[in-house]
Amino acid sequence: MKRVAGAGLILATILVQVTWAPRLTIAGVFPNLALVAVIAATWTYGVRVGMAWACVAGLMLDLTAPGPLGPHAVALLAGAYLTGFWIRNVDPDSVLHPMLAVAASSAAYSFILVAADDTLGLPVPPLDVALQLLVAASFYNALLMPVGLVLLRRRQATPMISASAD
Repeated sequence: MKRVAGAGLILATILVQVTWAPRLTIAGVFPNLALVAVIAATWTYGVRVGMAWACVAGLMLDLTAPGPLGPHAVALLAGAYLTGFWIRNVDPDSVLHPMLAVAASSAAYSFILVAADDTLGLPVPPLDVALQLLVAASFYNALLMPVGLVLLRRRQATPMISASAD
């Protein structure tokens, strides 16, 4: 049941990201809700769950984007993997560390997508524009991370209704 709820949450996040999030543009970027959700899941539930969420969310994003399957999944997996290293050495209740983790993961995510597009011969922005967008996206996603953590921790604290309670 937890897996179905997690898949539903990721699906809702992806749908919001590809429909409404582009209208929330600041400094030329919109929030990467999938990345925030994956890093929040990694921070809250652990690396295995975060990697699973990254794979599912990445494939869903790849299905909504022009181009081949895989680049978004690889980029989200890199973010979850990076966060997994981060979690081992810091206080898990801190708010600053997840914000820094999502900022670093945003940078890795952006770099992987630009590198994949360049490798595949797809159009890429000039380096100075790409760096400006990378910095803006990192800040934007870092500011959204506390909200993502609160939502997932609230979901984690909510008891599941058992079918055998009757």
